[in-house]
Amino acid sequence: MLDPRYIAEGLLVTLQIWGGALVLSLVLGIPVAMLRRSANPVAKAVGAFWAWIARGIPPVAWLIIIYFGLSLGIISEVPVLAAIVGLGIINSAYIGDSIRAGLDAVPLGQWEGAASVGLGRWDTLTRVVLPQAVPVMLASVAAYSITLLKNTAIASIIGANELVFYAYNAVQIGADPVLSFLTIGAVYLVITVPIGILARHLGTRSAAGVTG
Repeated sequence: MLDPRYIAEGLLVTLQIWGGALVLSLVLGIPVAMLRRSANPVAKAVGAFWAWIARGIPPVAWLIIIYFGLSLGIISEVPVLAAIVGLGIINSAYIGDSIRAGLDAVPLGQWEGAASVGLGRWDTLTRVVLPQAVPVMLASVAAYSITLLKNTAIASIIGANELVFYAYNAVQIGADPVLSFLTIGAVYLVITVPIGILARHLGTRSAAGVTG
């Protein structure tokens, strides 16, 4: 059976990777969304290319590329940091789509109405559009964050000592593999179920808001 201390240590690292990758994906996802919504064909192509690359390369390949190929002697020494960068890049494409979908969900008439009363583009975005778009964005981001959390399991392939890493090591020294990974699965469920409930709640609210 897994030592509770290892479960706690692995969970802490898992949450570090998840939180760091989520923040990085938001930082990268915002410009990706803006590029993909741009009227400039070059900017739109750049955004589409980033999303294509981020989603087209398997997550395991991303982590290995960053860990071994793009580290420049820095990231390769910290597997957790490599996992954050790799998963952040991958998830930025999905977060960018969430942000774009949230902005697109606001009717064009809202922009036109705000312009008719003299609001500038920035004021229209921050005071009219975003308050309506954010609930839609949050619902999608919450849903994608569940996938991101589960994807942290692949960080063990580059030596990040997260939950799956400890479960695998325990099996290597004689622990029951079924029990070990069922335990890890239960830990993931404890985290992902509340997030899933939140995502459904936000999705219901955003759908009601758009309909209204």
